[in-house]
Amino acid sequence: MERITAHLAAAATAGLALLAAGCSGNATTTGTNTSPASAISRALPRPFTITARYSAASLGLNHPDAMAVGPDGNLYVTDLSQRVTVISPAGKVLRRWGKPGSGPGEFRFIPGDPAAPTDVQGQIAVGTDGKVYVSDSGNARVQVFTPQGRFVRQFGSFGSGKGQFQRPYHLAVDATGDVYVADDQAGTLSKFSPAGRVLWHLGGASSSDPDLTGHFKFTGFDAHGRLVVVNDDRNRVLYIDASGHKVDAFSASTSGSPTGHVCGATVDAAGNTYVSGCGTNAGPTLVYDRAHRLIAKWPGTTYALLSSPSFGPHGEVFALATDGTMLKLHISLPRA
Repeated sequence: MERITAHLAAAATAGLALLAAGCSGNATTTGTNTSPASAISRALPRPFTITARYSAASLGLNHPDAMAVGPDGNLYVTDLSQRVTVISPAGKVLRRWGKPGSGPGEFRFIPGDPAAPTDVQGQIAVGTDGKVYVSDSGNARVQVFTPQGRFVRQFGSFGSGKGQFQRPYHLAVDATGDVYVADDQAGTLSKFSPAGRVLWHLGGASSSDPDLTGHFKFTGFDAHGRLVVVNDDRNRVLYIDASGHKVDAFSASTSGSPTGHVCGATVDAAGNTYVSGCGTNAGPTLVYDRAHRLIAKWPGTTYALLSSPSFGPHGEVFALATDGTMLKLHISLPRA
């Protein structure tokens, strides 16, 4: 484990609202940043420091794709090897499961872009009960496992009908065990019961809301139980309630992002939203407060984040870098 000390820039204190901005009742807002480009040009504080780092090679990972933190504090990672690796917060590999195939406990993570064959789509999420959910993109299903890797069940199949997928990708599990799954091919977002029954479905070409037309990326929820979603076609961050209503949204800046898109967003315990770029050329990670004001920036130079940070049950913060390094972070935002 290698310790890295970062010197923080002087931080201007940003006041935080007591409640999430724009969220009274079910009213939908479409907040935007008044001047994203000029805001980024100012000297913004870095949102975190690196306290430890573990290379992909030291963890036996082959082009890791996604990471989730379980209620046990362990990290669950998918990679090009078509398997799940469980890693302790101290960087020790605890176990692995999975292999290429289409049977129970087997995976076929496929690339979203054939020109980038190592950039596979194999997202992962862990419920509050410890069950592990894996988006098996090439087999058009979601598989569910115990924390030890025992296969429990699966749902979904190839198709465009109710409960079917063309290419499942991002997913998240709420506190009640309901599962949210984005279909990257169809451009839809569906909510499933713990048993795999469709509860609601939104998005797709027939949607009348531009924010709900595109490709959705997400990994978790804010303190209000709202799913925090990025529409990377529009570079919008959306907050979707448990009933499938968009209750808030804002436009994220793409300044400094080589791809010109944002593809990930997570929220910390204070309500700050961390927005990251896309893929191996992700660029900086930007932090917005609950009023959607830009308050910090991770430069994305030495380590650009493959996805926005993941937050553990006891204040732990982890992220995957675009080179496959697993980073342990300490949030260092100014306090209100």
